[in-house]
Amino acid sequence: MTSAADGGLQPQEWHEVMSPPRAIAAAAGAIAALHGPGELSAADLGGLVTDLAARSDLWTPLVVSDAARRRYRLLFEDERLDIWVLSWMPGQATGYHDHARSNVALTALQGTVLERQMRVGKPSTERELAPGFVQMGPAGFIHSVIHGSGTPAATLHAYSPPLVEVGQYRAGAGEVLMREQQHGRRELLDRTIAG
Repeated sequence: MTSAADGGLQPQEWHEVMSPPRAIAAAAGAIAALHGPGELSAADLGGLVTDLAARSDLWTPLVVSDAARRRYRLLFEDERLDIWVLSWMPGQATGYHDHARSNVALTALQGTVLERQMRVGKPSTERELAPGFVQMGPAGFIHSVIHGSGTPAATLHAYSPPLVEVGQYRAGAGEVLMREQQHGRRELLDRTIAG
């Protein structure tokens, strides 16, 4: 959705983003409870997203096709984790970011996305994430994600503890790498460094 006045993106409806249907959240919560109490490791989250990906009845209603912006919807949250369904259309990307102190696991649900990771003194890596492949990372894990194929592509992301902080990376003055801290629920737009 764009503004006629300035051509920019309008804020997403937070009620829609943050309020999964109760039956869906309850079913996802029951699956999450099977993965143990307390904070979950990246490997634990990997098992969780694998189990949830197999339940298309839970995530399909949260997939949104929007050519103007990448869309995300909360699937489930409690004090130890949050789980999101993200929808991607051609040209949509996050830019490089980290997840601060949250462990992460993600998998593609439909279509594909490309994940890039920076390397010291070498070109960035690029990997295609397709359904069935799970990417996991510990707190501080840095990557960027961009639409690969599918209209929309959809991915599932789980964070533990809940994602309350994200560091977004960009090139500052003199092309010096800068990290901008922002709330974990703020929409990531690709305003960071190139490839």
